Amino acid sequence: MDLGILNTVIALVIVLLVLSLLVQSVQTLIKKLLKLKSRQIEGSLKDLYEQAIAGTNTSNDASAVATPGANAAAAPSAAEQFTGKVLEEFKKIGRVTLFGNAVLDSLSKEDLFKVMGKLESQDFFPDYVAKFQVLCDQIIDLRKAIESLSNNAMLRGAASSRLAEIRSILAPIFNNVQAILDGTQVKPKVLFADLLRLGKLDVRGVLNLLDEAQTAIAQEKEIAAQSGATGEVTQLQALSDELTRVAKLIGDLSQKFDDAISPLRGKLEQVEVWFDTVTQSFDERYARNMRTVAILISIVVVIVLNASFFRVYRSISTNEVQRNLIVQSGETVLEQARKAAAQAAPEPTPAPGGAAVAPSTEPSPLSVQDQIEESRQEMAVLTNSFEGFGFSPLSWQQVNAFLWSIPGYTAMRNDQGVVLDSAGREIPSDCRGCEPAWRSQTGPEWWASRRGDIVTLVGWAIMVMLLSVGAPFWQDTLESLFGIKNLLRQKSATQNIETQSGAGQPKE
Repeated sequence: MDLGILNTVIALVIVLLVLSLLVQSVQTLIKKLLKLKSRQIEGSLKDLYEQAIAGTNTSNDASAVATPGANAAAAPSAAEQFTGKVLEEFKKIGRVTLFGNAVLDSLSKEDLFKVMGKLESQDFFPDYVAKFQVLCDQIIDLRKAIESLSNNAMLRGAASSRLAEIRSILAPIFNNVQAILDGTQVKPKVLFADLLRLGKLDVRGVLNLLDEAQTAIAQEKEIAAQSGATGEVTQLQALSDELTRVAKLIGDLSQKFDDAISPLRGKLEQVEVWFDTVTQSFDERYARNMRTVAILISIVVVIVLNASFFRVYRSISTNEVQRNLIVQSGETVLEQARKAAAQAAPEPTPAPGGAAVAPSTEPSPLSVQDQIEESRQEMAVLTNSFEGFGFSPLSWQQVNAFLWSIPGYTAMRNDQGVVLDSAGREIPSDCRGCEPAWRSQTGPEWWASRRGDIVTLVGWAIMVMLLSVGAPFWQDTLESLFGIKNLLRQKSATQNIETQSGAGQPKE
């Protein structure tokens, strides 16, 4: 391959990469300023409440139904209240914008469950007070029975050690239940995590220990009967009856646990299923939306910079100095692309109907400002790079000339093609307040203007389509082209060494 042609292709790809990076930078800035992902996550939290927690497809809050009066219409729905509480919890851990508003660029399943645990249980299970009151009453009765057994003087030996093991198993439940009680009554406002912290009772293990304790007491009772100690036999029998009552309490407690905890765990399972189910669909939808945004930004960038494909290619292919300048900047542009890719790497993978799942470190208010300023500076650098390649943005004179050419007018120009004003003075190309002198176009001039407009529009459209594939594609392409160029140079150098004397050398 001729290196001249390869250099032309490389220069064109470098221009495309610079423009793609500019589009990417503008897109990042817009996402930060408008909180596009965070808004979708907030919408997904409402969907989470309606579908997984409330179990409906629409908000179940009666206040959301249209009723007379402005206050009723303005009242937030249950889903909106839930979303507000979740966002408030995230604000407490630093997920805020520069202005103190909640922002969620990502939302992992673990983070969501942690935040839900800090909410009041009534948001998930309105009837929890009645069910947990029954459970807590049962636990209190069991604790009293265990304490009564522990103070029984007849409890000794193997039976005493088994009861000690039972107490160690039940101790966490006895301690955790105090967090949801006010005296002997369940608190009206209990955190979701406090209810789940009660855990699950190992009924089989406790009952096995009780059975071993009963066996030990039965052996002691038999020994006492053989020795004729009827009083001791009676006391041991009473102790055995107490263990039987404890066994019944534990059996009943297992059912109470299921009645109280199962609905809460069911809600968590529904949330988990919902989260996993919608993750992929949201990922695809978010990526599709971002592609649409990227295309719109590409259209604006291409028009503002007047980056017509035909204009860029013609300039590169006919101007060797400009082409070499662009090729020499290739490594610098590649470094910018690698830096942009590294910064985008922590970008979380979006999730449920608007939520996101990949873990990420949320920026502090200062870092958000820094990111916005960094994006702005990067946009300025990339724009200057494009202009430094010898391409000029769309000027006001060009826009004005186009608008006047539609009804059939064109600007007066001198022999050098410079636009003149009504006094015959030359007008600088960057002058915005200068008004040129206009004359009527001939028929061929008008059609030539329209053909030029069509070529420009087609060139813009081609450039937009090329930019829509994204900066990573052009980065990989440019690295591959540099690899091919280096390979051709090495091959050409090898041929020069192997060429016999006097046979001449191939041109690089």
